[in-house]
Amino acid sequence: MAPADETTLASAYTAFSGALEPGRVEFLVGFEGEDFLSTGDPVEDLLGITSVHPMREDALEAYLRENGLSFDVVRKLISEGKLLELEYGGHLFYMRKLPTRKW
Repeated sequence: MAPADETTLASAYTAFSGALEPGRVEFLVGFEGEDFLSTGDPVEDLLGITSVHPMREDALEAYLRENGLSFDVVRKLISEGKLLELEYGGHLFYMRKLPTRKW
């Protein structure tokens, strides 16, 4: 699988923006970096961050270090079905598992 080009991303953004309520669609592209805010519950914050966009492994490791957590937290979230580990473009990413929706 190859990344979508800019035209495809812009088209998808336009389509979703037109179909959903104002303010519900954001155009998040590029590496997110390693600066993440905390509300005081780093595990819930991690799930919140990864529900918005995948977190690259190096950023995740930095986040865990800054919050005094070990990688065991990630393994536990994966085993509980709350977090997924994905490989893309030679990097490991972690994202929150989306709930199955019934339409």
